[in-house]
Amino acid sequence: MTTSITVKTKQAYQHAAEQASASLLRQPQLGMAAELKLLSEQLQGNEKRDVYGSGALINDFEDDVAKLLGKPAALFLPTGTLAQPLALRLHADQRQRNGVALHPTSHLMLHEQMGFEALWRLNGTTTGFADKPITLGDLKSVQTDDLAAVLLELPMREIGGQLPEWDDLVAQSEWARQHNIAMHLDGARLWQVPSAYDCSLPEICELFDSVYVSFYKDLGAISGAILAGSEAFIEQAKIWARRAGGNIITQYPQVLSARYGLRENLPIMPDAVNYAKALGYALNELEALRVNPEIPQAAMFHLHFALSANELGEKITDYASNTGVMLLPLPRAEINGEAICEISIGRNAMSQPQSFWLRHFKAFLETL
Repeated sequence: MTTSITVKTKQAYQHAAEQASASLLRQPQLGMAAELKLLSEQLQGNEKRDVYGSGALINDFEDDVAKLLGKPAALFLPTGTLAQPLALRLHADQRQRNGVALHPTSHLMLHEQMGFEALWRLNGTTTGFADKPITLGDLKSVQTDDLAAVLLELPMREIGGQLPEWDDLVAQSEWARQHNIAMHLDGARLWQVPSAYDCSLPEICELFDSVYVSFYKDLGAISGAILAGSEAFIEQAKIWARRAGGNIITQYPQVLSARYGLRENLPIMPDAVNYAKALGYALNELEALRVNPEIPQAAMFHLHFALSANELGEKITDYASNTGVMLLPLPRAEINGEAICEISIGRNAMSQPQSFWLRHFKAFLETL
């Protein structure tokens, strides 16, 4: 998986994005001053900043998210890059094994410089096919002697938000527990999943021993993550967070932003999923692009174009500069001669009827 976008193209794209009057991508983003002013207005009564993870502001929020996910306890952490290997290390210690099974496109494999092995001394084993979700059959093919945990991502970002079949997911969880193997959920975009499976967050999280969620992707917060699990698990997670430098003196801006994003944007996730499904279905009728998956399962999907990443990046930038409409992000990958763009649906897309975006896609494709 490679990209070949030049610095010049990236800079031109950023300028066009800042000038655009409409964007298909994610949630609207305020300027820094406006965002900080908004967050200051969200303070309730006599709330005080947290200190090294203690205080009503952060602890009440952790409790609220734990309940939302159906878990006994939760810990607010600065990043998922800390939360996930930390969780896997705990599962490994509990079982006196160091093996972790994960998908070839896992974030831990592609975007974290293999930190879970280099820093956390875990042994990764990939299973399944790079273009499909992991199945029970894939797990059964893994040697279990040293296997402490399985990491599953729902939905799977690198393959357009695909999800395993629900019954197969349940069977994977049952198999893992039969073998004393922990199930960890990479829920960076978990907020989209209940609508896809027509079930609740607790019903999904019940299949997993630990759960990570992000607040800045779908919910539009500044940053921040939650790791949820049993009370004993989270107590141990606090120790490891301190060891790893994740116990920051205060995180109140991130907590306030996460709390606001959760309240404002979680309720729109069902609409975002439905919007993505309908838009993806309509885009399938257009030539010169390919939708993956063909019918989106979550509030995201990928578009494949038969161009190099830089060529497509230049076309996207030119279109935005000429029309004021930011239709696509810069390609996130280039595979087998195809540039791949990620569409993530939020308030920006839903502020316009789908006919608006279809009209612009047709016009954009004429420029290729």
